[in-house]
Amino acid sequence: MLLRSYPELRTRNRDVVEAALKASGYSTRVELPAGSSTDKFIVHKAAFKEVGLSFIRYDSPVRIDVNPSNDILIGFQIRKVSEVALHGQVIENTVSDAGCLIPNQSPWSVRNPAGYQVLMLRVATESLRRKLSALLGADHVRLDLRQPSGVDRILRDASLNFARELDVVDRKFLPALVANSTEDICNRMLTCLSEQYLEAERSPAAPSAVQIGRVEQFIVANYAKPLTVETLAEISGVSARSVFRHFRSRYDCTPHQYLERIRLEMSYVKLLACRDQNSVRTAALECGFQSLRHFEQAYRNQFGERPVPKLIDRPRRRRR
Repeated sequence: MLLRSYPELRTRNRDVVEAALKASGYSTRVELPAGSSTDKFIVHKAAFKEVGLSFIRYDSPVRIDVNPSNDILIGFQIRKVSEVALHGQVIENTVSDAGCLIPNQSPWSVRNPAGYQVLMLRVATESLRRKLSALLGADHVRLDLRQPSGVDRILRDASLNFARELDVVDRKFLPALVANSTEDICNRMLTCLSEQYLEAERSPAAPSAVQIGRVEQFIVANYAKPLTVETLAEISGVSARSVFRHFRSRYDCTPHQYLERIRLEMSYVKLLACRDQNSVRTAALECGFQSLRHFEQAYRNQFGERPVPKLIDRPRRRRR
């Protein structure tokens, strides 16, 4: 079960189940088994400004007609099978699939003949449009996303990992986790689900040394802050795709990977002057990492050792 630490609804009451589905944006058409169900209807929901996650579990058959939403939804089946009807086409969504995408302003229905467990990802449409515009360096870009396929499981994995980390993250790391995961998921959606549209655009012009220098200076000066594609476009004055291409050719990494290198170097410097074990957590927070676990893993990969205060007092060996 996902999102266990977030507000939940647990009920076997048919009327409460139907009311909960309608309150979540579902239409008046909800078909549930006749009589009282012995299965619990369970919902956990984590809602943030640009993205949201909902885990829904119900082991009885159910069919739901859904109202159009202003946001884009992707359903990741955790167990059993859903049959999603969208624009007259039935899409089977199974555990092995990369998800089923519901575009904004599209009515749809879902039939779960044996119940279901699903993680629903909500992404604000305007956020995706803004990021796509920053990627291409163009205004009023049409957002055209295709259905996920087998190669897009990386988006499914990123969403599931986000849900799992939300359950265990230290609350002081929560803003960084949400910001980093939002950027990661949105970028994966654009690069995975609209790559044909991106490829149809002309190759981005190469940024000048001055333009790319602004980006490098900004990252170093603001290493503790989240880095978005909008920021890359605004600071450089060119499309974010141009910046990505330059960083790959010059540093063999993305701007976000370059940012993590800077964060790790700064955390190393911070730990040089510390002797308290709690300073590891403080360094991770101050350097913008999304969790202590992620920081420790990245630090070990970079420096070949655990992050520890360099001035920590160690027991002295007794002379014989």
